[in-house]
Amino acid sequence: MALDTLPTGMVQQKAPVLVHRRIAADHYLMRLESAVAARRARPGQFIHIRCREKGDYFPLLRRPISLFDADGERGTIDFIYKVVGLGTRVLSEIPVGLKVDFLGPLGTPFALSRRKGKVFLIGGGVGIPPLYILAKELMRQDQSVVALLGARTKKWVICAQDFRRLGVPVHVATDDGTAGHHGSVVDLLQRHLDRTSRGIEDSQDAAGPSEAVRSSMSLARPRTRSSLGTPCPLGPPMPAYPASSGGPLMLYICGPTPMMAAAAALAHRKGIPAQVSLEERMGCAMGCCMGCVVEVATEPAGSHARFQRVCTEGPVFPAEEIVWK
Repeated sequence: MALDTLPTGMVQQKAPVLVHRRIAADHYLMRLESAVAARRARPGQFIHIRCREKGDYFPLLRRPISLFDADGERGTIDFIYKVVGLGTRVLSEIPVGLKVDFLGPLGTPFALSRRKGKVFLIGGGVGIPPLYILAKELMRQDQSVVALLGARTKKWVICAQDFRRLGVPVHVATDDGTAGHHGSVVDLLQRHLDRTSRGIEDSQDAAGPSEAVRSSMSLARPRTRSSLGTPCPLGPPMPAYPASSGGPLMLYICGPTPMMAAAAALAHRKGIPAQVSLEERMGCAMGCCMGCVVEVATEPAGSHARFQRVCTEGPVFPAEEIVWK
């Protein structure tokens, strides 16, 4: 098995495909054999994978995909992706037994608290899988974990049963109401936070998204070098949400950038610490090409630290550090 250890600690490897199957409409799970990557993988990291292993190098660029799971004993890593374009379509055609070339694990992982308390995982679309490997680690630490999963429609709801098998309560929201809560996963989060603050047990709710959440969803995305518009950092922190009285210890958020911006704004209003895992197109995924930088709320404004690379300083950032537009 070809294996190169690079100075950063990541590996470049041609790893055999052990499992490759469709798990939902347009969504696939791939399992690779890589003992080194499995031992080094941390929640929130990703791999950079070549989509084609035979013939030409088209598409040329690798695709960054978050880790869904890593098993150090079996020496395997899993990831889930959605077919949305040429690269992922070509990737979906790779058969079991073929070797694929990847770099990883890459990026800064989620930061875990040593304190015990309730933790919310808020995932949307293909932002759900990286929260599963995080949930496994949080459960090992005896944290109280709740997963809120969002999708456009029922056929795109993924990983719900995986979380449930860990013993994690799962609540689903779909934009069209075909599964679970009818509306945004951020609106669902707001309802859960309101119940928690009142000491009320979670229950099913089919109401549509609130006006506050619809408004915050319009914040859209992190500001990249090519973005236009006025940058909008979240501003000074609000009074802390009382975790000691049953409030959440941390929110971990990954998904479409409008959803992450809305969830980050909600966390800020509630005074709850939050981490976001950003998604950006990447050229090298090693911090060299500067193609994935985002603006962060760092002073002085003219310093290099104002821009951070999603592939290296990220993909995980404290939510309040991101400049949303």
